[in-house]
Amino acid sequence: MANPGPPPVEEKPAAESTETETPTPVEEEESTERETVAIGVDPLSSGLNPHLVANNNELVSQIAELVLPSAFHGEHMDTDVLASAEEVQPPEGVAQRVVYKIASPAQWSDGTPISGSDFHYLWTQMTSTAGVSDAAAYYAIKEVSTSSAGRVVTVDFSERVADWHSLFAHLLPSHLLQDAEFTRALADGIPASAGRYSVAGVDRGRGVITLNRNDRFWGADPALVDVVQLRTVRNTGQAVNMLRSGQVGFVDFTPEQTSLENLSLLSNVNAGTVTRGRQLRLHLSARQSALPDERQRRALASLIETDQVARLAAGRASELRPGQNPVSGDVELAPLRERAGRKPLRIAADPTNSEAMAAARTIVDVLEAQAISAEVVSERTQTITGTLLPRGEVDALVSWESLAVKPATMASHFLCEEEGLVSSDFSGFCPENSEATVSEILSGRISPEEGLERVRKLNAEQVLYVPLMDEVRIHALGRGIVGPGQSIEDWDAGLVTAPTWRKDEQ
Repeated sequence: MANPGPPPVEEKPAAESTETETPTPVEEEESTERETVAIGVDPLSSGLNPHLVANNNELVSQIAELVLPSAFHGEHMDTDVLASAEEVQPPEGVAQRVVYKIASPAQWSDGTPISGSDFHYLWTQMTSTAGVSDAAAYYAIKEVSTSSAGRVVTVDFSERVADWHSLFAHLLPSHLLQDAEFTRALADGIPASAGRYSVAGVDRGRGVITLNRNDRFWGADPALVDVVQLRTVRNTGQAVNMLRSGQVGFVDFTPEQTSLENLSLLSNVNAGTVTRGRQLRLHLSARQSALPDERQRRALASLIETDQVARLAAGRASELRPGQNPVSGDVELAPLRERAGRKPLRIAADPTNSEAMAAARTIVDVLEAQAISAEVVSERTQTITGTLLPRGEVDALVSWESLAVKPATMASHFLCEEEGLVSSDFSGFCPENSEATVSEILSGRISPEEGLERVRKLNAEQVLYVPLMDEVRIHALGRGIVGPGQSIEDWDAGLVTAPTWRKDEQ
């Protein structure tokens, strides 16, 4: 077990002053004796903050699992992070109270103890930032308070949240980020870790992310390999060459038309596809200055052939899972034409997301072919969700959405925009009885599966999004790493299993 070392004397170390930049960790000098393995991954096109919709991709999610601490993993408490977590009798005026006791040795890699400040920081940022994921359960929190030198965290709720275990996943080092803008935090790295690995460097120019074993990790089963290098794989040819030469022992990347065929020709390489819980969607804005009339949204959706958009967005016809359009049959286009006659339809996408941008361009081409004026808006996701959508300056957004059937995810579809409350729903539509529906979902009075049915029913009635395609990935196992098994099916979890890896010296 790694020796965590002594914690600092100060109860609350002073944060380093910064305006918008995330503090950069000092990269340790690499030793030739350090055991290193390398894998191939998609390019890092975003920051590393896993709580932002803009960063909703496989690479960011897996790095977060290795580096950032979570109170629970599913229903199971992380006993490295917490000594206990339980519901207690709430006082009058509080719907529910949960008390977390942080494990005494739990600390960040700079020696600062994990504390209630980290819980409070995540709560406040999730409820005050546009474009965050699954914020509904955080809105139900009334107060987060700390005691016992920050080691006891008391969370009071204004309404019941049955799935409170899903809260406080991927805690962030608040002592290093509290002066930084949340949307810029972790833009180029993660300054401190409380997981089995730490981010030692992000070199976008070379296409290399370096993860070092966190020698201050105090928990059971520390990482075995000293260094894991994540090397950018931009296409199938590069993946094949890197596996053939042994530069990487495993790759996890977005497929192209002939990826599996190319990989099948390599001896000693085992390849296959995996699906992930993400879906590329066209989100339609129901705001007054966008597409407030359901007939306008229905007309736009009716023109989208999801098979075609998926093929052109992904650039392939193989390993493709197109979405199912909620609108079918002939639809009157006059309401959409009238709106486009006043001002062109504006379809937004993030230029760093090639599939989303290709889908947006395809949709605009489809509209123009019907003599409906439209244009693509190329902006970063955070600008779109934080400024353009709320102001009604764009009519739709193409982005990746989580398919997790969780109460917080389902409830987020029913949140309404109010003054001082930034909704995490891109449509801006406020359903009837929204507060009651959110409460029913979060409290567990209806199951997540029933919540999903309500989301689908709402979408069928109001046409708030069009599913374009589900995420499919390629996994290929070569030589150089001893990991979860010899079959590619054993590697389904991918990078998350890195703490168990060993370098294969053969």
